[in-house]
Amino acid sequence: MTALYFDLDGTVAHHTISFETMFERARREVNVPDYDGLHNTYVSSFLDYFGNCHSKPYRAALDDLCDEFDIDIDGETFAAALIETELEHTEVTDGVHELLASLANDHVLGILTNGAEHVQRAKLERHDLDSYFDATVVSCAVGVGKPEQGIFEIARDELSGDEFVFVADDLERDVLPAQRAGFTGVLLSESVDSRAEICIEALSDVRSIVG
Repeated sequence: MTALYFDLDGTVAHHTISFETMFERARREVNVPDYDGLHNTYVSSFLDYFGNCHSKPYRAALDDLCDEFDIDIDGETFAAALIETELEHTEVTDGVHELLASLANDHVLGILTNGAEHVQRAKLERHDLDSYFDATVVSCAVGVGKPEQGIFEIARDELSGDEFVFVADDLERDVLPAQRAGFTGVLLSESVDSRAEICIEALSDVRSIVG
């Protein structure tokens, strides 16, 4: 049996607005003034926490931001608004429900994603995707993220299969590291790259790959 992992953001689902626009909408919602450098400071702090697999990178970065700019609101409130804005502006890829329902009949399925666990799981639940997956491996929950080999080793332990496949839209961060870990790498892209073992233009093409 094939164990088939999917990346989440950019593969199974995608954002409909930029992260900067999400930040601006959340900022206005919680009535935070538009201080010069506010967004850039947040991004720098968030990426540090995110890269270190902090369990709540949104909250930690916004706590720092509120302290640095002396903002009269707590980071948790700001983070909740930002996360809700991200969830509201996340859509699933066309045909994903039909594909996953079909694959689940004869394969074990998993999500392998970088992110905050509560946010990534909320995306799956919001779009009724969570029931398709037998495992959900999230970087900030397991303490290591792509492209590090450790997260692929954890994913391999979470599912049983004769073959492991990983479908994702990023060659350098996702597909090539997966291939080095012994997964069959499937690149979702409009452009073909010979370094990927398999390239597909549409997510629905996965059905023809795994049989």
